[in-house]
Amino acid sequence: MNDPISTVTAIYEAFGRGDVPTIMGHLAPDVRWDHGIRRTAVPYLVEGTGLEHVGRFFEALGAQAEITHFEVGPVTVAGNEVMARIGLRGRNRVTGRAVEEYPEVHHWTGGADGKVTAFSHVGDWAAHESAAPGAAPAGTVLHAVGDTIEVLAEGGQFEAFMFRGPRDSGPPPHSHPWREALFGISGEVTVSIDGEVTTLAPGRLLTAEAGQLHSYRIVSDEAAFLVITGGARASAFFADLDANAPHGIPDEATLAPMIEIAVRHGLSSPLFESVGS
Repeated sequence: MNDPISTVTAIYEAFGRGDVPTIMGHLAPDVRWDHGIRRTAVPYLVEGTGLEHVGRFFEALGAQAEITHFEVGPVTVAGNEVMARIGLRGRNRVTGRAVEEYPEVHHWTGGADGKVTAFSHVGDWAAHESAAPGAAPAGTVLHAVGDTIEVLAEGGQFEAFMFRGPRDSGPPPHSHPWREALFGISGEVTVSIDGEVTTLAPGRLLTAEAGQLHSYRIVSDEAAFLVITGGARASAFFADLDANAPHGIPDEATLAPMIEIAVRHGLSSPLFESVGS
């Protein structure tokens, strides 16, 4: 940026009056937006490139965030880079939950033509995640890997689901970016976590950490168990499976679409590589 402080100041002034076209006018066509940000279920905290992505950011922000306080604190400049300390709080329009103020910094990078070439939010996104909605409201019944999944609590810091399924239902070994706890309600389920197999009998609690390879298989005629997940991403995954993958216990014919859905929600599995090869 030729005059980085003036450019960033103009952007914040435009933001304050809701003037998105002026903000876009200060951005390079291929601007990198929030690259490297931690994946969340918050629709306005997503990395992307280009003005179309930035437009989607402002649409999602307007739809979900009611900002009641926005303050630009100390600003520092080093060459073509600007760091600004931001004070922000508000609420999520969908859930009504408060977004409490946490430390946040905006990092701007400019090019020789004065346009912003990169922007990142830097902060702890727990406040935004705890206020965010899930993908399916409580009471919704979804279907995946042969099971029915009743949504008990969605969005926010954790989600809760009641799983019910017949004998032999269950997913292949996989891992995902959220922590997961399983609590037995009825029937018997074998659960493998990092290769250690345990029976999830009624009243027993097992936990798979984020990134741990795990799977389950129902070994009684039917079973029910409670699943509690950290964050608000699991409901989006289950809703995607329900809408876009064949229902029923997975087989060779139905694995491909399920894997595609799993990958876009951040899941991984040794099976994915073998099916894709």
